[in-house]
Amino acid sequence: MDAGPEWRAFDSEQREKRSRVGAPITYSVDADEPIIVKLNGEVKVTKIGELIDSLIEKKAKEGKVRREGILEIADVSDEDLEVVAFDENYKLSFRKVSEVSRHPVNEMFEVVVEGNRSVRVTGSHSVFTVVDEEVVPIRVDQLKEGDFVVLARKLPNIESSVDSIDLSKIVRNAYVQFDYPFTNKDWRKRKSAPLRYIMEKDIKIPSDATLRVGGGRAIPVNIPIDEKFARMLGYYLAEGHMDERKVVFSFGKHEKDYIDEVVSYFKGLGLNPKVYDKGSAVQIEINSKPIVELFKSLGVGKRAKEKRVPSLIYTLPENLKVEFLRGFFNGDGNLYVNDNYSTFQLTAVSCNRELINDIAMLLLQLGVVAHYNVERIPAHTIEKTGQFLGESMAYMLRVTNPNAIAKLKIMAKVLREKKKPPVEELIPAPTKYAKEWRYRKRIRISRSLALKIAEKYGDERLKRLAESDFMFLRIKAIRRVKPTNGYAYDLTVPNAENFVAGMGFVLHNTIHDKGLTTIIDWNNKDYYGKAISVRTRAQLFRLRKWQRRIRISNATERNLAFALSELDRMASALGLPKSVRETAAVIYRKAIEKNLIRGRSIEGVVAAALYAACRQAGVPRTLDEIAQYSRVDRKEIGRTYRFIARELGLKLMPTSPADYVPRFCAALGLSGEVQRKAIEIIKKAEERELTSGRGPTGVAAAAIYIASILCGERRTQREVAEVAGVTEVTIRNRYKELAEKLGIDIIL
Repeated sequence: MDAGPEWRAFDSEQREKRSRVGAPITYSVDADEPIIVKLNGEVKVTKIGELIDSLIEKKAKEGKVRREGILEIADVSDEDLEVVAFDENYKLSFRKVSEVSRHPVNEMFEVVVEGNRSVRVTGSHSVFTVVDEEVVPIRVDQLKEGDFVVLARKLPNIESSVDSIDLSKIVRNAYVQFDYPFTNKDWRKRKSAPLRYIMEKDIKIPSDATLRVGGGRAIPVNIPIDEKFARMLGYYLAEGHMDERKVVFSFGKHEKDYIDEVVSYFKGLGLNPKVYDKGSAVQIEINSKPIVELFKSLGVGKRAKEKRVPSLIYTLPENLKVEFLRGFFNGDGNLYVNDNYSTFQLTAVSCNRELINDIAMLLLQLGVVAHYNVERIPAHTIEKTGQFLGESMAYMLRVTNPNAIAKLKIMAKVLREKKKPPVEELIPAPTKYAKEWRYRKRIRISRSLALKIAEKYGDERLKRLAESDFMFLRIKAIRRVKPTNGYAYDLTVPNAENFVAGMGFVLHNTIHDKGLTTIIDWNNKDYYGKAISVRTRAQLFRLRKWQRRIRISNATERNLAFALSELDRMASALGLPKSVRETAAVIYRKAIEKNLIRGRSIEGVVAAALYAACRQAGVPRTLDEIAQYSRVDRKEIGRTYRFIARELGLKLMPTSPADYVPRFCAALGLSGEVQRKAIEIIKKAEERELTSGRGPTGVAAAAIYIASILCGERRTQREVAEVAGVTEVTIRNRYKELAEKLGIDIIL
């Protein structure tokens, strides 16, 4: 959502009314990335791919899906869907989603930060970093190791008013027991009637009623959602499993307190838990159909790899969340304390990646930051049982902040004198205030110190950063990876342009128009072509006047107004897609922010930004082609391009000759067979390093010339040279070299 600079002077209500939504571009996230959502009032963690695939399938049936090239976009403004996003004060909250989209993709980038948190996104997608104490977006393919990126330090904590679970809405084929003048003598005598009959007659069930299935024991119809219940769910996710008849908890024999607690809880519900001694372990069986149906309805899963944190937990009060996590860590966790070094570590390990992600998101609701580890466990045989286990993956969460561990009531609060604060309590050091701390090369400072500095110098930006819901972690690695399912996904959050996904990463959402301003038409007619009233005409005149004033209120905006219109003109003339224009606009804005425009022509910087964007997007255009539609010459564009690439740290790989083949073949009217053959020749040439030191357009032209002859669709050297923008001599030299080195026989 981009309201454009023309509406910034109006209040927020007017801005929301007048702002416009453009078409999304392909900035996207991998299908397997977790995202916390609020869907139809229910908070849960799901995979972004599964969420968007289901919404697109649903909206396609309603005719609310449109296509823009390879992009599928679904309007979900009528759905009750919210995701976590930040506002202008850097505070996170759930916000409405208006559109979701997906598109095919061949390659992605995995960004790994401190604590081994990671996210997979396309190279053109943006995360957030910090520049001059402000949070700003930056493309993933422009990041480098050591850069700071922004993650969520605390997720919004939503509390529901539900304090019990009504089993009559979950269990079927049950009998409900309470005192009521039933018409059936037997029911009246036993004070019991089928649940189906009670529902049909709309008989109110009292709060103290009980429920049973078949000959099983009766339990209360209303199960209180209290601290004991929350701990039972935590114990189950750590040490439980179930089938259609029973729920089973497995503990070590030494965990007597936990065993007694589970047994006591279910006895309190009127059940008779069976305890079995299994040598070094103890199993507790709860043979109760209502309890099985309750656990199934909560979605806790039957086996280890199916387990998930119930959506109910995310909306519980903080004290119940803590009890749930206590149960989980008591069962599946390990606490390590080294008093000599004041080192603390609370860990939990699982074979279930989704469960670990769920727990991490829940911890963030409490403001507890956990680090990740992933280990590959080789195939092995258990000595005691002789059981063979195949190769598997182990996912681990690690909490090292003692105050956070104390918050979970796993241990008492401790004092850490003269200890470095945990990384989530630090922010990037503002270098302009380096004199305020002893070690001048410090890259981080504590939030408390930042607030003192902000108060001393009246720096509101630094104060806002220190009080934000963010943490700032440095990049450990960036690597190219394959997408999970061949698609990438995105969503649009109006008036926010961001959302939280992956392991807490704050991502830039779909960007629209990138500052290309709205123009209020001077044609005084309405949508239907009818003349508007005098009163409306006067109102529009005032709006036009303010639009002109606000749009070019300072030199920077005047510069942008001209530059972006020039950018749009050149991109249209070159036939470039919207994503390339978007990228070029981002590069130009960064050049302005770093004051790289001074002493250079706007046209030259625009042309250089467009050339860089083409290189980044894999839509190559030569400097000659750019210069053809620019008002500056090739030499100046090349010089300016090298300057901004160096100053902005743009990572641009050399252009491959194969990138030019589709465009050249299309211009020559050649078939797909010729195109494939030309690319095959280029790949063989690259393997033998025949393209090194050669212009990519010349190599591409020669490969196309050879392929056209081999496929019987011959084009002359002159025709190919005109399309490729090279000389016939270049084609002749390159094709002879390729034919000789690759052993290709060409009959002229």
